[in-house]
Amino acid sequence: MHPPSKPLLTLLLLGTSATAFLAGRQTAPDSNERILQELASQRAVLHALLVRTSSSPDTRCAIAASGTADVVAPPQPPAAVPSESSAKSLAAAKEGQRLVEAALRARRWTSQDAQDFRDTLVDMTPDQRTEALNRLLTAINSQALQVQTGGMPF
Repeated sequence: MHPPSKPLLTLLLLGTSATAFLAGRQTAPDSNERILQELASQRAVLHALLVRTSSSPDTRCAIAASGTADVVAPPQPPAAVPSESSAKSLAAAKEGQRLVEAALRARRWTSQDAQDFRDTLVDMTPDQRTEALNRLLTAINSQALQVQTGGMPF
């Protein structure tokens, strides 16, 4: 008969390893705690930005009372746009359209085109801006324009 030392030694080794593993798990730092702390700091940054950019005092009070940034400001009715601004935005939209059409005829989009286009985007209304960008990006994506800028095409 063989002495039972070999199976006993194996069992002892496995038991010790399992005990060490479990002890290590108990003393390891909780990674969830670190993630929760990071989320809390991001929430604080978001809260500060919302308070700073909120135009309505009621919204600021609601955010402060709730303790979270889940409150969204009610949509503001659009302000009446003076006719001068409308004329300026219409001129900018026409200029943006002219730039894209000229580039399509030349089949290239240069850095100068991009700079001129950026200058016209500033004066456009959001809807005009979206339409102008859609037209430009469609032309680029359909490969009707060869982009020859060093960076972003607009």
